Amino acid sequence: MHKIIDTPWDTTSYISQLKSGGVETVIRYYNHENSESLPEKQLGGSEAAALDAAGLSLAVIFEQDGGAGGQIGDLDATAGKSDAAQALALAKTLGQPHGSAIYFSVDYDYYQQSDLNRIAPYFAAVAVALKGVFRVGVYGSGTVCTAMEDAGHAELIWLAGSTGWSGTQQMLSTDRWALFQSEMNISAPLPHDGNTASSSFPNFGQFTLGGASHGEPLLA
Repeated sequence: MHKIIDTPWDTTSYISQLKSGGVETVIRYYNHENSESLPEKQLGGSEAAALDAAGLSLAVIFEQDGGAGGQIGDLDATAGKSDAAQALALAKTLGQPHGSAIYFSVDYDYYQQSDLNRIAPYFAAVAVALKGVFRVGVYGSGTVCTAMEDAGHAELIWLAGSTGWSGTQQMLSTDRWALFQSEMNISAPLPHDGNTASSSFPNFGQFTLGGASHGEPLLA
C-alpha cells in the first residue's frame, strides 16, 4: 500500500526516518504566508529538492491557516483568484510539473445548500486559473467535495479525516474519492497525518520535480 503523509512542518531533517518507515509521498502546503503557530507550513524549494533526491514524491494543498476554509467569507471568487495565483506562482518557483494536482482546502463541515452555493464560485475561479496546467483537487467533507466535483470545479477528492462530517461516510463507500485522511495526529517522527489512496486513483496528483505527474501523461 502506498504510504502517504501530510504535514505542515518542514520534513527535511526527518526524510531518512520517513523513508525507512515506508513513506512514499509527502503532502505539503502552499499558502500566502506562514503564521506564528505554523512557521514552516509553506513548502520551500530546498525541502522539495531534498525529498525528491531521496526518491519521495510530493503532493500539495493550498491552505492559508490551520483553519483555512473555516471562514465562509474566505471562500468567494475573489479569494479563489488570489489563492490560485499564489499557488501557480509557488508551483512555478518549485518546478511542479504540469499535469499534477493542487488541492484547495475547505476545512469545515459545510452542508447547507446556501453555503455550498457560496463556496462554488471560489472553486470555479480556481478551476479557470488552473485549467490546462494543473488538476484541481478539493479537500474537505464528503458533501463539499461532492458538490464541487458535481459542479465541474474539481476532479480529485481528498476526504478530511473527520469521518463524522456530512457526506464523508457515504463518499467513502464509492470509488469517487482519491485520498482519505485515515490517521490523524501522529506525533513521530514529526507531527503528521496518514492518508490512504483509493485503488481507483493511483495518480492522485503526486509528482517528482522536473518529471511528469505519476501514473498519467501530462495535459496537452
